[in-house]
Amino acid sequence: MNRQKRFAIVDIETTGSHAGGSRITEVAILLHNGKKIIERYQSLVNPQCPIPLSIQMLTGITPDMVADAPVFDEIAEDIYHLLQGKVFVAHNVNFDYSFLVKELRQAGYEWQSPKLCTVRLARKIFPGYRSYSLGDICHARGINITARHRAMGDAEATVELFAQLLANDEADYVQQSLQKNIEHRLPTHLSVAQFERLPETTGIYIFRNKKGKIIYVGKAVNIRKRVLSHFGGINTSLRRQQFINDIATIDYEESGTELMALLMECQLIKKHWPVHNRALKRYEPKFVLLHYEDIRGYIRLAVCKATAQTSGLRYFETAQEANVFLANLREEFNLAPTLCTFYSPSTDTREDRKIPAATLPSEVIHNQLIAEVLQQLESRKRSFLLIDQGRNDAENSYIYFKEDKLYALGFVESIQQWSEVEDIVSYTDKCMSNFYMQHIVLQYAARHPEKVTTIPRILG
Repeated sequence: MNRQKRFAIVDIETTGSHAGGSRITEVAILLHNGKKIIERYQSLVNPQCPIPLSIQMLTGITPDMVADAPVFDEIAEDIYHLLQGKVFVAHNVNFDYSFLVKELRQAGYEWQSPKLCTVRLARKIFPGYRSYSLGDICHARGINITARHRAMGDAEATVELFAQLLANDEADYVQQSLQKNIEHRLPTHLSVAQFERLPETTGIYIFRNKKGKIIYVGKAVNIRKRVLSHFGGINTSLRRQQFINDIATIDYEESGTELMALLMECQLIKKHWPVHNRALKRYEPKFVLLHYEDIRGYIRLAVCKATAQTSGLRYFETAQEANVFLANLREEFNLAPTLCTFYSPSTDTREDRKIPAATLPSEVIHNQLIAEVLQQLESRKRSFLLIDQGRNDAENSYIYFKEDKLYALGFVESIQQWSEVEDIVSYTDKCMSNFYMQHIVLQYAARHPEKVTTIPRILG
C-alpha cells in the first residue's frame, strides 16, 4: 500500500440514527499518514434540536454541554479542509459519512471521498470473531477505549484498530478496497460476494429480509449496475435507511428483454406486495367503460372512474382514451347521444330522470343495438403470441395474450418447432395479469408488429 496516502479517521456522535432527521453533537477527526496520527481535531456541536434522553444516557452529551458549542456551519470550513483529499475511515463508515455529507452540503460545501470501513476490513483480516462492533472487536484485540460513545475516544480506538489492520493486511485488502471501492458503497451487512454474483444483463432483482421474505422487486437493463445504484448517493431519510437495513439477501432472474423484465417485476409485486414497493397504484386502471340498465329499462354505456369493485367492458389509462372509445362506438352503431355518458369531473352517470322522455329512442331498438355492441366487443377481443429474444441464443421469450388479457409469459427453445399455442404455453407460465401489464404489452405489440403472430394463424 502507498504509505504516503493520507487518512481521515472519523467518529461522530449524533441525536439519532439517520442523517435525514438527526444532527451531529460531536465530531472527532484524526489525520493519519499510514504510520501515525499527524493532526487532531475535536469539537462539540450545537445540534439546534433536542437530544433524546436515551442518547444522553448513551453518550453523556447533554443539552447544557452543547448550549455554547458552535453550530455546524461555524466549523464546516475547518472540517471540509481536514477531510478534503483524504481517505475517509470509520467504523461502519456509511453512518458517519452520510451525516457529514449532509451537514457540509447544508453549509455550502460539496464533498465526497473514497471510503474505508473498519468493520468490513476487520471481518476480512481478522475473521472468526462473534461480533465486530467497535466495543467487541477492540476488546477482542486488546485495544482500550478510554471514552466509549464519545467522538474522540471512539476515534482513537478506531486508529489503533486501523493500525492493526494495516499491520496484518497480508492479502492487501485495504488497497483492493481503495481500487474497487464498491464494497464500501454496500451496506456492511451485505457481502461483496453476494453483489459480485449479479449479472450485467437485463432482468429483475429481488431484495429479501433476514426471514427470506421479499421486501422489494425491481427491473433493470443492467442488474448489477441498478442494484449498486440503490446504495450510491446520499439519501439520508429514515425510510431509505430502513429500506437498506432490511436487505439481507439479493436474488435475480434474467429476462432477455426489458418488456419481459417489466412483466416479471409486475407479476412478483402483484403476488407478494413487497413492503418497499410503494408505487403500486400504477398497476390499476384509472377509467372504465361500463353498461347498466337505468330506471326506464334502457341499457346505457358510460365512462367513469374505475374502482376495485368495478366490472367493465374496457379499461383505460386516461379519461380521454375512454371517451374517444365510447364516441367511436356511438358513431359506429348510431347510438342515442343521450344514452351514452362521457366522463367529466362533474358527471353523474345515474341521473337518469334529467333526460326528457321525448329525446329517447325506442327502448327495444336501443337495447338491441346495445346487445350488438356487446357482441361485437366480445368478438373483437385480441389473441396473439409475441415472440422475442430470450436469455440466450438458444431460446426465445414469448408472451401469450388471450382474449384481451395477458395469459402467460415464459421462455421456450426453438420457437419455430411449435405449431399450436397450447404446445408452447406451460402451466407454470400462466400469470396474474392486470391492466398495467396488458397495457404495456399492447403498446409494445403496436410498436413491433413483426414480432406479433395472431392465434388463428398459428392454429391454422
